[in-house]
Amino acid sequence: MRPDELVGMGYRLGGDPARHGVTDCVGLARTVLDHYGIVTPVPKRSWYRRLRKGDTTIFPEQLRAWGVEVETPRLGAVALCRSETGYGLAVWWMRGWLSYREEMVHWSPPGVLDVCAIYCPSKLNSATS
Repeated sequence: MRPDELVGMGYRLGGDPARHGVTDCVGLARTVLDHYGIVTPVPKRSWYRRLRKGDTTIFPEQLRAWGVEVETPRLGAVALCRSETGYGLAVWWMRGWLSYREEMVHWSPPGVLDVCAIYCPSKLNSATS
């Protein structure tokens, strides 16, 4: 699935975009990175159990498995973002962020989202954007 096909997609925790036509922020990030051949950790049921209980500490814990913290976003970057409703992930695409807002995937330019931390696979070239 191409990243542009995700824009406007609805939200469902644990959904698979290719199978269900909906996804969550983890599925969104994995789909975009997979499009570029970037390997990501496979979500575990324990992640979703923790999220359903409101345990958002899962995000920083698991993002360390996705890569190293970086200052500047680039291809392969996933950000932990804060919103009025809690925390979620955004993924860098087309020099901006794809993320869920109002239960739908939107593209946002840099500086619009409240980005807490950015993680990127350490094997990517830092010049890639």
